[in-house]
Amino acid sequence: MTDDTRHPVIVDSDALIAVANTDLWSHIIETLHLTTTNVCQQELQRHTREKSAHAPDGTRERWIHDGSKAALEPFTGESEAFTVVPCVPRPHGEDAGETSIQREVEQHPETYTYAILMDKHGRMAINRVFDSQSEDGKAVAPPFLLYLLLEHGACTGGQGDCPGA
Repeated sequence: MTDDTRHPVIVDSDALIAVANTDLWSHIIETLHLTTTNVCQQELQRHTREKSAHAPDGTRERWIHDGSKAALEPFTGESEAFTVVPCVPRPHGEDAGETSIQREVEQHPETYTYAILMDKHGRMAINRVFDSQSEDGKAVAPPFLLYLLLEHGACTGGQGDCPGA
């Protein structure tokens, strides 16, 4: 399902998997408004099909499966805080998710404040897009979502009100 609503934070599939595997994911779901592309959503769906839920705990395969499954839930549910936008034309290949985020930012640079990506080169490419469009957006790494929790007052560092704090 795609939506026309675009929130100021757009996130790729690898970044979603990374933060969905943290104890803070439930706080992110309750607090932040995120957008991803249909390409990233399809990558998450593919990971839940192709990676085994029965893989041993602690393996990369299990980490990807569990993170993908957790990340998909708010995007496929009734939440208006998590939206999926179409990427046209649809990229293919190994970096399709990152490419879709870059295309979305190129087409709507004024909409996004942050693009969250795992890949350093992908972040650099998107930062060049923001710079070339004279927009104030910034591409950052997945831990930045945890910082946004602090910024929104969802938890405070070291106060014990967030798991792992």
